Amino acid sequence: MTTLALKGYSLVRSGIIAGLTAWIVGHLTAVNRAISATRQMEANEMVARQLLKEYPDHTYESLLAELNRKTMTEIYLND
Repeated sequence: MTTLALKGYSLVRSGIIAGLTAWIVGHLTAVNRAISATRQMEANEMVARQLLKEYPDHTYESLLAELNRKTMTEIYLND
């Protein structure tokens, strides 16, 4: 009986630890992606000003929106 109880406790404990670890890793990954997106969008503001001369058909806002859309697609949709 003790062997069955210890095996059951071991399975519950390892399941809880594995679940907690997966939860922590998931949240850290989300934070890392958010930081990456924020930094890239900040850089996009400077790049959009410089690229405006190369794309006369765009306004600053439309060029920035395009760069930010590509950033979000790259970070969140390409795993």
